[in-house]
Amino acid sequence: MNLKINPEWLLQMAEQEGNGVFSVGGLVTRVKAKPTLKMVEWSKSFPISAMRKLRFSLSEGVSDAVALLDFFNVPSPQAWEEKWNAAPVAFRQTQVIDAREEAVSAWVREAELVAEQIQLMEFDEDKLRASLNELRRLTREDANDALSQAQVICSHCGVALVLVPELPRTRISGCARWLSNKHAMVGLTPRYKSGEQLWFTFFHEVAHILLHRDRQSFVVDNAVGEMGDDVVDTGMAEYEAEANRFAADTLIPPEELAKLPLDNSDELTNELIQDFAESIGIHPGIVIGRLQHDKILEQWKGNKLKQKLEWGFVTEE
Repeated sequence: MNLKINPEWLLQMAEQEGNGVFSVGGLVTRVKAKPTLKMVEWSKSFPISAMRKLRFSLSEGVSDAVALLDFFNVPSPQAWEEKWNAAPVAFRQTQVIDAREEAVSAWVREAELVAEQIQLMEFDEDKLRASLNELRRLTREDANDALSQAQVICSHCGVALVLVPELPRTRISGCARWLSNKHAMVGLTPRYKSGEQLWFTFFHEVAHILLHRDRQSFVVDNAVGEMGDDVVDTGMAEYEAEANRFAADTLIPPEELAKLPLDNSDELTNELIQDFAESIGIHPGIVIGRLQHDKILEQWKGNKLKQKLEWGFVTEE
């Protein structure tokens, strides 16, 4: 086919389309059009500088507006709004924060793009449940190595596990989402400084995948001050309580927890907790975090047993 295109007409079409990308007779064409005022204003709502600093999947050599439209795979700001508003996302508001939906959507989108790079088997609920003990044992290892192993285990169960640095004005701890009927995603942020919080969040998100597929297929969890914190949105309280209980009981089964002298904190020495953690195959910091959350131990007691986390990401303070 010999298709002749007028360059001036291309520029006019690019400005109308917004991002300079459109199809002519099935041929995808890109031109470097000047972004419209509407596009420029829209792009200012996103933390572009932070996204580039954290190496989000943004195109180079184009305007911020065009880079964002490419990133979200939409032709216009209106299309982005329609696409995001149509997503069945449920937010867990655990504290009064000023979270910008533009920043949240950017984090979610980056998590999706990272997840696309992971080869997944078809989702298998039985296999995921059977893998829980293997996953919980990873809490005893270095977090970076453990997450790499967890990613492989989860991929065999049809779940993409991704770690994406948080963006300003999001305060995200994790995300659980069904990418399709056959694949799910668990997204985490490296905001936590100790292992027990990271692993509690991981199992909390896994709970959403296992327990809430038909009720909440897309959940973004705000950062928590402590494990099992209160939920502001009463509509989600039931789901969050279930996910918290699942995470807590998976990490430390109730019948095992009952073996500790919970009514006498003086007997809960570091040595006792270390022996207990080893006997049930988890990191002692998990036990310390649980006992502190349940107010059996004071917040300072046993902290030296926690696993301190160091990430290669820049995280929000």
